[in-house]
Amino acid sequence: MNDLHVHLRNHWAAAWGGVDLAERIARRHRDGGVGPDLAEIASEIRQDRDSLREVMRAVGARPGVVLPVLARVGERAGRLKLNGHLVTRSPVSDVLELEGLRGAVAAKAAGWDTLLAFSEREPRLPRELLVELRERADGQLSSLVRIHQVVASA
Repeated sequence: MNDLHVHLRNHWAAAWGGVDLAERIARRHRDGGVGPDLAEIASEIRQDRDSLREVMRAVGARPGVVLPVLARVGERAGRLKLNGHLVTRSPVSDVLELEGLRGAVAAKAAGWDTLLAFSEREPRLPRELLVELRERADGQLSSLVRIHQVVASA
């Protein structure tokens, strides 16, 4: 397996955990003021994962099964935080989860950057799609910064 395929497989795995996290945060806030924005971000993150699958097909990379399962288990394990509350959510839980999502989207943006660099020597990579995905990640990050500020100040 070449470096490009390894990179894609690892981001594929992380994308599963990221989708789970984004959708859970969106559900948690669906009735709040930031709910529609979070629902849109979660939908885009799911679409980004689908686009990553298209990129993988274009270069013949096969997604693994084990790593995505581990990423999803890790996302669920991340819900168990030492936050001073045994059976209820801490008021800081929402802020911490948004910080985690911001980190995940920043990592996704870095992954698109890496794929754009690979595209200089791998013509099968859909450069235009990668540029679009990178720009969308920037928009998601901007929205998450704003949402984080709203939730943190509440």
